[in-house]
Amino acid sequence: MSELASLIDPSKRIGTVTRVTASTVELTLPNALAALGRRGLARGSVGDFVFVDCDRSAILGRVTEVGIPDRQRNILEHQIETDPSVEPQGRLQLLATVSKTTRKVTRGINTQPRVGDGVYLAEGGALSNSIKDALEGDVKGESAPILVELGHLSGLDDAALSIPPEKLFGRHCGVFGATGGGKSWTVSRLVNEIVRIGGKCILFDPTGEFTGKVATARQLAFDPADATGAEQVHFPHKNLSEADLYSLLTPSPQVQGPTLRSAIKSLRLAKALLAGRGGYPYEEDNGRKKFDIDGKGHVEVLENGAIRKAGNSRHALSIAQISLAEEINSDLCDFDLSILAEQIRYECVKQGSNSDHGVLGNFGKPDDFTLGACNHLNVRIETYLGAPELACMFKSEGEDIASVVDDFIADYTQSALVLSFRDVSFKYNARELLLNALGRHLLERARRKQFFESPLVCVLDEAHQFIGRSIGDEQNSVTLDAFGLIAKEGRKYGLTTVIATQRPRDVPQDVLSQLGTLFVHRLTNDRDRETIERACGDLDRSAAAFIPSLSQGEAIIVGPDLPAPLPIMMAKPEKGQQPESNGPEYQKYWCQRQESFLVDDEKT
Repeated sequence: MSELASLIDPSKRIGTVTRVTASTVELTLPNALAALGRRGLARGSVGDFVFVDCDRSAILGRVTEVGIPDRQRNILEHQIETDPSVEPQGRLQLLATVSKTTRKVTRGINTQPRVGDGVYLAEGGALSNSIKDALEGDVKGESAPILVELGHLSGLDDAALSIPPEKLFGRHCGVFGATGGGKSWTVSRLVNEIVRIGGKCILFDPTGEFTGKVATARQLAFDPADATGAEQVHFPHKNLSEADLYSLLTPSPQVQGPTLRSAIKSLRLAKALLAGRGGYPYEEDNGRKKFDIDGKGHVEVLENGAIRKAGNSRHALSIAQISLAEEINSDLCDFDLSILAEQIRYECVKQGSNSDHGVLGNFGKPDDFTLGACNHLNVRIETYLGAPELACMFKSEGEDIASVVDDFIADYTQSALVLSFRDVSFKYNARELLLNALGRHLLERARRKQFFESPLVCVLDEAHQFIGRSIGDEQNSVTLDAFGLIAKEGRKYGLTTVIATQRPRDVPQDVLSQLGTLFVHRLTNDRDRETIERACGDLDRSAAAFIPSLSQGEAIIVGPDLPAPLPIMMAKPEKGQQPESNGPEYQKYWCQRQESFLVDDEKT
């Protein structure tokens, strides 16, 4: 029998279509009974893949329901030990159309089944080859397409499923599943497959469970005491945005906010003047530099890089700020944060008076009221600069992660980075700020078209912590939108993302709607399942009904390039690649405690 003809194998007939509606197909399953010791011989159970023979085409379906008609249930109970005369019935979920001649799989049902059509068990090899041909059909290349090997269709060990990376990552990807459902295994599989086929990816690992679990990956961490042997890195505060800093410091809007903004502008101006921007001459006295601004007055820059305003020309400062506007209106914190509190104190001065001709005069004396109002802000700044929880941003220990990422992008030989956030504190929203800033950094590189010839996949685990939330207070909030923006616009630049979470209901709908391929593991929460159903029109209620009962490692994979929602058993990560996502070993440690108590009792 040829491979094409094996789509319909007469020896695998399990029933006949008895009823057809717009949304369902019902059939008889005469050999589905497990009574009278025939369990091993029964054919036709929930989850089986089948073909409905429709002359020139076959309809791929899946059995979603099997039962005995109500009127025959009493008969079955009374004849359970004899050969029963009842006939089970079933219901099918129709998935796709398969041509018998070309074996091409087409989305949708192009030929409607009719009453009397035969129903046959699907043979795994023929089914997987049909899906494989459909996925590879429009992938262009000079040689055989590279494929991401995922696993096999559930219940069909010989139906391996492999997908070209364009179909899997080209429109972003989502991995969803409750604890213990196999989400981490899927993430590990995807990342290691990217490495195997020669791709590039960055895995942002909030829990540290993937450190050392990705082949050939460079392992990075923010904690010098990290026990995994990962390289220590830090995120330079100059790459934080001004909005990030405001959300961290939360200045009051009446006095602290405007004073902080003025201090930041002053520090940027001082940096520009000291770098020779504008070409203003200066006189130096005991480390202080007094810049002559077009003969209109002086701007005094102290030895540590701060600007002192009291008694100096307001007019000269205004002219310098206007002439160097491009230098001082940056959105990034590209100034010395260590002297920010001191600069705020220098900003607390009285405005002074104008000249008779309306020209700005000199700044007045220090303003004790404004200084008092800013004391709490200065205490926060000095506290945060010394806080160990924020050392990853405010202390230059280890390599600059932004530079490491840039080198990784440019280095053809590197395949993967794994960046662990396990030891980054939740305090002060340090994790959220850090990851959001890194996402912005990647998006900026993407907009410069650095990923056109070397596409990059960024994988974000525990995504609900970092997408769609706002941090800070009501007046100084920043939205964690970097990875949402990557999902919305990164695809056209060659930057795509894999978003993994056990709480899809906490991911904004506008981000979920951008995801192409979804791996849906077991979800027990009704709201999570409803969120997935709304986000993916291909996942109808028949397919979604399987989600709560999926086994560990099993998922339903849905996507616009797939012929239908397909249940897949993900391949188990290879040795050394299994993420450390297990919980505490209660048996081991509680038994040890019990034994220690017994020893203590004997001694007593």
